[in-house]
Amino acid sequence: MEKRRKRPAGLTVLFWRYLITTSAVILLLAVLWWMSLTILMQMKFVYPASTAADGVDNLISSLTAGTLTPEGIPYYYRWAVFDGGHQLIDAGNMNERHLAYAKSALAGDSADHGIFYTQYHRIAKLSENRFCVVQYDYSMPYGMKTLQERLPEFQTCALLVLLVCCLGAGILLTRHFAGLLRRDADLLTAAAQTIARQRLDEPLNGQARVREFGDTLAAMDKLRASLAQSLKDQWAMEQQRRLELAALTHDLKTPLTVISGNAELLEEDALNPTQKEMVEIILRSAVRMQEYLVQLRAMTSPEGMVEQQKEQVSLEYLAEGWKQTGQSLCGAKQVEFVCSSVPPISLWVYRAALDRAVMNLLDNAVRYTPAGGKVVLNILPDEKQVKLSVEDTGPGFSAAALVRGGQPFFTSDASRPQEGHLGMGLFCAVQTAKQHGGSLHLSNTSQGAKVELNFPVTDMREG
Repeated sequence: MEKRRKRPAGLTVLFWRYLITTSAVILLLAVLWWMSLTILMQMKFVYPASTAADGVDNLISSLTAGTLTPEGIPYYYRWAVFDGGHQLIDAGNMNERHLAYAKSALAGDSADHGIFYTQYHRIAKLSENRFCVVQYDYSMPYGMKTLQERLPEFQTCALLVLLVCCLGAGILLTRHFAGLLRRDADLLTAAAQTIARQRLDEPLNGQARVREFGDTLAAMDKLRASLAQSLKDQWAMEQQRRLELAALTHDLKTPLTVISGNAELLEEDALNPTQKEMVEIILRSAVRMQEYLVQLRAMTSPEGMVEQQKEQVSLEYLAEGWKQTGQSLCGAKQVEFVCSSVPPISLWVYRAALDRAVMNLLDNAVRYTPAGGKVVLNILPDEKQVKLSVEDTGPGFSAAALVRGGQPFFTSDASRPQEGHLGMGLFCAVQTAKQHGGSLHLSNTSQGAKVELNFPVTDMREG
């Protein structure tokens, strides 16, 4: 039969267990302390605290009768001899403070005196003109005069020993119970670190001794398992999407080859200038599509996405491609396209990503510009940065789009047609700007919308 595992105690039970255990230990120490005192008194190592008070009547009678001299008074009393005028004759074993108490008692002051112990006084008449003041208290005297003179006051020391023992026991018990909580807290910390390091395939080890901590640890282990399964499902889904995208990429090769082949055949025919320009646009677009297919194949390869590298490319060459794209897009919609001239400089950029970002900006601008409008591409490089801006004469951005236009899947701009292009186009442009260490800014002009992409000029080492 399987042994039933003991259920951990809760925090409330642990707290009460701490209080009860501590109280019991302190009570036991007090009993042991009292028993030790009893044994010491039985051994005559010390006398009871009432020893002096119990024998003071006999002592005064003996002094008054003359059968005992002051020098024979037991050591646990203090005494001094005065004359009839209350002048000190013999200080006995009193110090200045005790003598002051004795003089007050001799003068008729019935008040008790003392700091740690109350000092009581009795007066014995030794002769016609001599009086002995006997002083005593309720402290425990040692059993020997030598010990009384050389050792610290016993009763105070005994109380200090009891206090130290109780304090030590309290500290040890507190450390013990705090250790239980600390060990459970360490288990939770280790579990959190395991999850933070994404080691989700490793079960959380250890068993908490406090029920609430155990419940938390179990919840964290359940969370770990859920995250592990979720990531496993997500990975399987991504793998499936990657396979589907790879298949789609492969299938796109055939129609793209047909388009390129037919365009090349058309180029060999006798075409008028307009037809020839259109065929050249088809061929250039097919080349760009081939480049995109190469990137898609790299992304869907078994090795995963290949890290992009910066390329050194002429800004004039980039601008020429952007200009041709803008003319093609604007020509199909009867929109005027204007592109600024650029100086002959070279840049280190992620060329494919930058091409795609500018084409998205141009496509957005043309899409929301009515026929007869105008789209302007400005390219303004200097020694520190490159500014690319696309302006159109469309309706412009709404207030919401100015704030959230660069977010993915944002399509709630009521001032523009809802065709599902604004969100991802601008989002991809934002990611490209960040990839180059730059930024993307949306604004409105007096004629329409403006999108500006800025990125610093870097060399190969910085890329």
